[in-house]
Amino acid sequence: MTLVLWVRRHPLLGYIALAYGISWGGILVVLGATRFDLTVLRLQNPELDTGLIFVAMLLGPSIGGLTMTAMLNGRAGLYELRSRLLRWRVAPRWYTLSLLTMPLLMLAVLWPFSLIAGPAFAPRFKWPLLAIGLVAGTFEEIGWTGFASPRLLVKQRPVLAGLSLGLVWVMWHVMVDFRQNVSTMGVGWLLEFAVLYLANLTAYRVLMTWMFAHNGSLLLAVLMHASFTGWLLVLFPATSFEQGLAWQTTLAAALWLAVAIVIGAFGRTWGHECRDVR
Repeated sequence: MTLVLWVRRHPLLGYIALAYGISWGGILVVLGATRFDLTVLRLQNPELDTGLIFVAMLLGPSIGGLTMTAMLNGRAGLYELRSRLLRWRVAPRWYTLSLLTMPLLMLAVLWPFSLIAGPAFAPRFKWPLLAIGLVAGTFEEIGWTGFASPRLLVKQRPVLAGLSLGLVWVMWHVMVDFRQNVSTMGVGWLLEFAVLYLANLTAYRVLMTWMFAHNGSLLLAVLMHASFTGWLLVLFPATSFEQGLAWQTTLAAALWLAVAIVIGAFGRTWGHECRDVR
C-alpha cells in the first residue's frame, strides 16, 4: 500500500502524524542544538528559543491541514477551506460565544481570588499579547477545525468529536510544555499540564467543535482560539505554582460548567442552524 493510498484511507491519522511530526520535529531541532540541555538556550537567548518553538508549533497544524486538504481534495478542497475562513455572516450570538467566553470566565475566576486570597491573583492586562492569540488561532485552526473537525463530525456527534479532537490537541502540547516547564517545575509540570491543558483545553475544544458544527465558520473558530490564547496571556497573574493550580482548576470547572450550560440549555434552540460541515 502506497503512502498516498494509506493517507486517503486514514485522513485523520495522516493529518495528526503530519501536525505532530512538523511541530515536534521543530522542537527536537531546537533541543538538539543545545544537546538537549533544557536551560542553555533559554538562559542565553530566550527570545530565539521561544520564537523557534512558537514557529514550529504554528507550522504543524497549518501545513498539515493545507497539505492534507490539497492531497485529498485538490483545489476544490482549498477553495472550500477558504470559503469557511471567510464565512462571517453568522448570528451575533456566535460572535459573543467566540469572543467573550474566555475573558469573562477568567475575570470571574481571578478577581474573586485576588480579593480573597491576595493581589498575586490579580489580572495583569498585558494587552500586546492579544496579538499572539490571533496568530496562534489563525495558523492552528486551519488544521484543527479546517481539516480535522469536519471529518470527525461525519462520524461523531459534536460533543464526542470535540472530546476526541480536544485530547489530540492537548497531547500535541506535551513536548512544548515539557520543554518550557520541566527545568523549573520538575515532575510538578505533569500536574500543571493536567490542569492547564488537559482540563481546560479539552472543555474549550468541545465548545469550539459544537459551535463549528452549528455554523460552519472557520473564522469563528479562529477568533475563539485567539480569544482563549490571547486572553490567557493577557490576564495571566503572577502567581506561584501552587496558586496557579488553584485558579487554573477553578477555571477548568467554570469552562466545563459553561459547556454544560451552553449545550444543555441552548442546544435545541440553536440546533436548527446546524450545517453540513463535511
